[in-house]
Amino acid sequence: MTPNDFDLTQPSLIFQLANTPLFLARKLHADPEVRAIADNCSTEEILAALKTSISAESTTAVEAVRPYVLLVALWFKPDIDGLQEAVGMSAPDLNWYTYIGNALMISFSPVQTQSIRTPGRLHFSSVTDINLSPVQTQSIQTPGRLHSPSVTESSQASTNQIIIVP
Repeated sequence: MTPNDFDLTQPSLIFQLANTPLFLARKLHADPEVRAIADNCSTEEILAALKTSISAESTTAVEAVRPYVLLVALWFKPDIDGLQEAVGMSAPDLNWYTYIGNALMISFSPVQTQSIRTPGRLHFSSVTDINLSPVQTQSIQTPGRLHSPSVTESSQASTNQIIIVP
């Protein structure tokens, strides 16, 4: 699946209503299609689609929002290199591109992927009640920024988090 295969109808509606670049960035950040692009496409695929969309003339709202969607999708990647490359691209016809790109660079936080081996199945009846039964070992991975974790352990001095999700 390529970045151009995703339905950008909802992001295009957001784009048409947006009156500031940060409003657009915030709404795109929350859009599930943007996250799906980040999860299902490689950084190289997103950058290639971004180069194409920046150079093409926009005739529809979907085509007009696509560069912003791809830019925000790069923010979800665990590595900043793709986002840095995207922000460095020249986009003279996109009024908010540089502003949104710089805002995303400032708010970017590197994410590490860790596998956590647990001594059994995790059963969650609440955030504070974890029942570990020694039936089997499972691997839990956190391949990026996850929303609404069940249990989170973190240090205030660190941006790294260990997140266990059922």
